[in-house]
Amino acid sequence: MKQTVKRNKSITFYISRRPTCRKVRSREPPSRVKVPGTVQNRDDRFTAAERFFIKLGVIVAFCIIIHFFAGIHIHHGNRMYPFIMDGDLLIIFRLSSYTVGDAVLYRNPETEEKEVSRITAAGRNEILITEEGQFLINRFSTEGQVFYLTQPLEGSPIRYPYQMEEGGYFLLDDFRTQGSDSRSFGQVTDREILGKVIYVFRRRGI
Repeated sequence: MKQTVKRNKSITFYISRRPTCRKVRSREPPSRVKVPGTVQNRDDRFTAAERFFIKLGVIVAFCIIIHFFAGIHIHHGNRMYPFIMDGDLLIIFRLSSYTVGDAVLYRNPETEEKEVSRITAAGRNEILITEEGQFLINRFSTEGQVFYLTQPLEGSPIRYPYQMEEGGYFLLDDFRTQGSDSRSFGQVTDREILGKVIYVFRRRGI
């Protein structure tokens, strides 16, 4: 028993000491200490002149997009009710071609004002408006969601059946009891169409 105790006392234990960490003092504030491979302050990358030209380039690119590809239009009146109402803000996108059903912004050939109507026929077609208020394309009715009857406009020089030419668009308002559309001035072409309505912001009374 005594021998066991002596052996236990003769055992030497080695205790490892943890390495001490030295604090590295920097003359710069902690937020300004530069770490390799990182950028601590983004403003240091560009000078004031460079930041000015970057902002100017962004503004110029935005103006080019708005001028050549898109536009903004505030609609007045209820000629396109209920899809578009008075005071709505419209986002317009310019396309190379348009299809039946597109609501488009165009320049009225009679008044030169910007107006919004819907394409109801495109290309070489025969348009007929009956006394019952039906709108027929090549003697067939293609409108199943029209809320209002289609009647000829009083005093219009357009006579029916109306023969459309290739490359033309026949425009009608959704609210067809008021306003002016192709029933007043006939078909329009790509030269009069300024763009397609792609989004409507409800902003009444602007």
